Amino acid sequence: MAQSTLSKFFNVEDSRNLQSLYNMGELEAMILQMKSKSDHLDNVQLNIAVMGDVGSGKSTFINAMRDLRSDDQGAAPTGNEETRMEPTRYPYRALPNVQLWDLPGTNSFGFELNNYLKQVKFESFDFFIIVSQARFRENDAEIAKKIQEQGKEFCYIRSKIDNDIRSLKMQGADLNDGWSTIRRDCIINFQSVGVTPPDIFLISSFEREEHDFPKLKSTIARDLPNIKSNVFSLAIPKMMLEITEPKRSTLMTRVLLLAILSGTVGAVPVLAPFPEPMLVPVWYLFTTTVITVTGWIYLQKELGFSDRLVLSLANKVTKLISVLKTEMNHRFPRKISPAVTNVLFGITTVACMITGIKHGFSPLAISIFGAVSSFAFTYKSLKDSLNDRLETGQRLVQAALSRD
Repeated sequence: MAQSTLSKFFNVEDSRNLQSLYNMGELEAMILQMKSKSDHLDNVQLNIAVMGDVGSGKSTFINAMRDLRSDDQGAAPTGNEETRMEPTRYPYRALPNVQLWDLPGTNSFGFELNNYLKQVKFESFDFFIIVSQARFRENDAEIAKKIQEQGKEFCYIRSKIDNDIRSLKMQGADLNDGWSTIRRDCIINFQSVGVTPPDIFLISSFEREEHDFPKLKSTIARDLPNIKSNVFSLAIPKMMLEITEPKRSTLMTRVLLLAILSGTVGAVPVLAPFPEPMLVPVWYLFTTTVITVTGWIYLQKELGFSDRLVLSLANKVTKLISVLKTEMNHRFPRKISPAVTNVLFGITTVACMITGIKHGFSPLAISIFGAVSSFAFTYKSLKDSLNDRLETGQRLVQAALSRD
């Protein structure tokens, strides 16, 4: 499972091709190749995590899904004694490219949610099955909230339902009413913790043709394409980071060189002493602005997105051009935008220079201040611009490949 997000969906050759297309500015061709993959995910491996407390019946459930008994070769070890500290993988032969992962019990080693999730590599799984017996537990609620925060899907299993049935019979209760009550309580419990109730299955792993067990298996098989499609959509930001990293690294090197040039020119009072000291802030402002704007134009050329590109892409991925443009221009709310902070920084720098000159600061001090501030302004402005354009590209890809 220690694989990159990109390699989960694309082979080595395809991954290199995506990076090559991006580096050459062929963003449309890259998106269409990713679109083709998103429409054909049959061969993508799906990792399903089976979670629950010790004794909830996770391992027995996995064996039942695989049509094995506990003493069959390759079966998951069963019993209340939790000895595994790492997730264990089991192939699910009924569905090609699906792996069932038996995770350690959530209460098996001093349950502390964040440490537990980190230890089992929670984010690496694609779909989750929460197994619980007898009642809804606090751990079930916390795990469900974490899954929902990731945008991933899960289902909930009340295991050992045969025990509940025996209890209902002993009480003389109506089985249908008892069945409905258990299911309703599960729904209410999820709603009470702010989680959208998932599909709920009441099963016994020892009665594989009874209760909700057949429905569970058929539901997973039916929903598999949608689950994989959702996993692909959620993985787009990480895939784009891998695709864009080589070019981002190259552009960051060039941003650094422009910032060094800006800092060098900012030291002009020492390099070429001005006859009129008050011209120093003007020189600083002019040269820093010219170099920074030159950098902006260069980044626009390297990472710009034209209306023609968006129009062509909208037609080929059958999306409204207005939808793509809206997503490209979407910004997460920030207290103060980088552009505003950069302008304020520049104004403050010029004001400090003028104050220093009026108070007779030495040319060397002003030169050092000019060099540092010129470097910082150009570097931050261009870095912000680069990150903004990379995010715009990511949003465009996300919008073009999103599920309707």
